[in-house]
Amino acid sequence: MTFPTTPKNVTCVAPSQPRRQFAKSARPNILLIVMDATRAQNLSVYGYPRRTTPFLEMFAESCMVYENAIATSCWSLPCHASLFTGLYPSVHGADDQHQFLDAEHPIIGEFLNVNHGYRTLAFCTKRDISPVTGMHRGFQEFNPEKRSLPFHGTLRKLDNGVAKMMGTRDGGMRRTNQQLATLLPKLQANGEPFFIFLSTVESHIPYRPPKKYTHFLPKGVSSNQVAGVNMDRWKYMVGETEMGEQDFEILRALYDGGITYTDARLAELFAGLQRLNLLDDMLIIITGDHGENLGEHGLMAHGYCLYDTVVHVPLIIHYPQSLGLTGRVSRQVQSVDVLPTILNLLGDESATRHRSLQGHSLLSTERHEFTVAEQANPDMTIFKTRFPNKDVSRYDRYLRMIRTEAHKFIWASDGQHELYDLQADPHETRNLIQREPPLALRLAQELKDWQLAHTAIRRDSAFAESRSVAVQQGAAV
Repeated sequence: MTFPTTPKNVTCVAPSQPRRQFAKSARPNILLIVMDATRAQNLSVYGYPRRTTPFLEMFAESCMVYENAIATSCWSLPCHASLFTGLYPSVHGADDQHQFLDAEHPIIGEFLNVNHGYRTLAFCTKRDISPVTGMHRGFQEFNPEKRSLPFHGTLRKLDNGVAKMMGTRDGGMRRTNQQLATLLPKLQANGEPFFIFLSTVESHIPYRPPKKYTHFLPKGVSSNQVAGVNMDRWKYMVGETEMGEQDFEILRALYDGGITYTDARLAELFAGLQRLNLLDDMLIIITGDHGENLGEHGLMAHGYCLYDTVVHVPLIIHYPQSLGLTGRVSRQVQSVDVLPTILNLLGDESATRHRSLQGHSLLSTERHEFTVAEQANPDMTIFKTRFPNKDVSRYDRYLRMIRTEAHKFIWASDGQHELYDLQADPHETRNLIQREPPLALRLAQELKDWQLAHTAIRRDSAFAESRSVAVQQGAAV
């Protein structure tokens, strides 16, 4: 495969089934990349006017680009748990109130290592996806060389009182690429298929891209203005600090710079795969766990909402070249579809035998009539500790969303439900809950029916069955 030099707009529909499945002797190597806190709307490969992802624009020509991929929640732990298990948050149970994925739910590393003989490795600096939360199961190596976790708190102050914002931020991709440059030839020589999970945090708050990637900043903005922009999401959300349009222009520019830096590191990584002749036959999945708010809806960063700024994520899949699958898909898909797709590609009947898998293979004819996302009651410790006298009840609520091609209904435990026309109002600025009560009631009932049908799986014996099948060849690592 040779990377194309100019992007093209290609549209096609994937066949209902892969042209062939892989025999055990020819299992594809798999690379799963999750770009943390990366929303689809800020990627130029998804039509964003800033050229934030020039490499992905080119790489997408050899991929399937899913234009309406919807996350299952609004922060890392439940989103990754859904990606790894093929289950929705209310079923896998890993959320704010239970920050651990219980061992009864087999995850992607276990399926691939135990059932299919893959060498499994994970490169991830986030506590949410680590042995602390039970997300390491099935990975034979988790964070080789024990990389330290990046700093995600308030910005460190220098002696002159100005936060150092630029020229220092690499969340681990540079080091990961260096490690993989050494490791990949060894994995290739070993002959066993390998599965690598890679998480990037370069676009996660605080937004501090290397200086080379700050070129989106507004003209005339001083370095002191950039360094002093507020990145304390909680202070903004409780009204402790005011932020104007220029502040958010700076944040967007830095956020976009982090995305562009990620794109450049992906280009570096994939060039290495190409030099080793690994790229053509590899299954590569590039997605986001959730998106990000940059002032929209009076919010910063992620959590506390289910708007498209947070749940609409990129999903770009490079299928092995022999399958001939390229183009763009406009239908709604979800992160729970990734594991069934991998199992389908491997000819693993688990995708249909396990009733507990809630997603659909993207290579099948199954479709989502609608998509769903959930936010359990959030952990309010930070709010209550830092702002004990502030009324933050508007954030302390359970949310559940149902999204059709045309509308979105958000159920809220405090009764402040929301309804949006996604075609007329894609930015979700006009709540139609009072104007369209019949539509709201219909979607609320569909959401309730879905909830009753799907959460029942948690009590179903299928979990015991799926767990035994997942580890039938031996104990998970």
